[in-house]
Amino acid sequence: MRTALTSALILLGLVGCVPSERVPGSGGEVIRIRQGNVGTFHELGLGVMNIFEADHIDEAGAKKNRLSAALSLSIDGDPPQEKHFKVQAGQKIVLGNYSVYVEEIRGTVKGQVTLRLERR
Repeated sequence: MRTALTSALILLGLVGCVPSERVPGSGGEVIRIRQGNVGTFHELGLGVMNIFEADHIDEAGAKKNRLSAALSLSIDGDPPQEKHFKVQAGQKIVLGNYSVYVEEIRGTVKGQVTLRLERR
């Protein structure tokens, strides 16, 4: 019984230890997309291709290991537009008339990204 309880506590500790980076934003519509999935916002298609840890140089020039996400953004049209971005929480990207703020990157394998979207 004691071994089962110890195993359950260890498992609970491991499950609750999901890496996450969050930089709260304001305004716009919030959308959460799991890794490997696609979301839409008007004509804008958003895909989360990958979530991974990578070295990043901060404003002070210090090297930090941070969660990053590989996003694919596309806009239907003539001609259609598609761009790929490597982003971190707190970063804002623009494609066409759309502004995308990366509010949170959570997890690595099958994690999710929280975005704030605005039409400009």
